[in-house]
Amino acid sequence: RDELQDAREGAERLRTIVRDLKIFSRPEAETTGPVDVVGVMESTLRMAWNEIRHRARLNRRFGPTPPVQASETRLGQVFLNLVVNAAQAMPEGRASDNTITITTGAAPGGLVFIEVTDTGTGMSPEVLGRLFTPFFTTKPVGVGTGLGLSICQRIVARFGGEITVTSAVDRGTTFRVTLPAAVGEPG
Repeated sequence: RDELQDAREGAERLRTIVRDLKIFSRPEAETTGPVDVVGVMESTLRMAWNEIRHRARLNRRFGPTPPVQASETRLGQVFLNLVVNAAQAMPEGRASDNTITITTGAAPGGLVFIEVTDTGTGMSPEVLGRLFTPFFTTKPVGVGTGLGLSICQRIVARFGGEITVTSAVDRGTTFRVTLPAAVGEPG
């Protein structure tokens, strides 16, 4: 049974890698429309709660946030990657010592921003310089493919946005996603 379970888990990992590679290599035609950023983030936080709850307290700072023109599914994929990475930057069992803060709002120029900030280990300038490079990872072997952030960057760019990061070793990290508000929405 153990060998069968190992084979099943290996096949699932391969399926996920292939799906991610497909997304990275060739964007598929997908439906976009006005997307409620806060709604997608709330859904993401529910999915990631088990990863977060043993590692950090969660702060929500949702300001007035107009919809963005995007795919709800792809935006959820970006948020899930950022939130899980934030959680994994902190050790398990010390939730009261760590925080993940999610901030959303409108920015000048008809833009919407989403920030995921953690009080985790942070990253050196050398790591920051390679962060969006496909297959680059700081995680141990068997954990992650090194594709998550490069795929996130591509998805955000496809929607006319930008993803940036600031970080300092032992001080934490902030990822900021900026997207244009949906056409006709106040911004």
